[in-house]
Amino acid sequence: MDEINVENVPHFLAVFMKENKLEIKEVAKEINCSIATLKRIIAKKTFATSNMIKQVGIMISIGFEEYKKLTKADKEKISEKIGALGGGVLGFGTITSAIGASGAVVGLSAAGITSGLAAIGATVGGGMLAGILAISIVPVAVGGLGYALTKGVKSIISNNRLKSEEIDPYWEFLKSHN
Repeated sequence: MDEINVENVPHFLAVFMKENKLEIKEVAKEINCSIATLKRIIAKKTFATSNMIKQVGIMISIGFEEYKKLTKADKEKISEKIGALGGGVLGFGTITSAIGASGAVVGLSAAGITSGLAAIGATVGGGMLAGILAISIVPVAVGGLGYALTKGVKSIISNNRLKSEEIDPYWEFLKSHN
């Protein structure tokens, strides 16, 4: 089977989670949906939207550990590259192409990082070393407080989202709407 759709996404998701020994909570957290949403989709009480199909397809294609490394922006970028699903069907070839085209899974080259640091260093009258120092001063100075505050707020929002029992139309829809 080389495609994922509204009918078979519960099976793909359940098998993927079992094979990778994943708890529903950790998968929901990475997709950014509620635990209840995934439970309903797997139990076939609701249908996955195209957004959910895309995220499950991406996760299955690259593996859970790589999927966890993607930022929310990267996940959205890949999803946009996939585009609209024709008839609610997503081929794994399409997913692979979108992942490659997004560049989200591949990191910057050493040459790209070096030239970027040198360019930043040049703005303060130095070279690459000055660029490294310029880049590192701001996060070190305010990073601790900003990091703690951001993590705290994100944690509260994430926990509330994970625990929600509401049907989220971004990720799922009721069978009666089929």
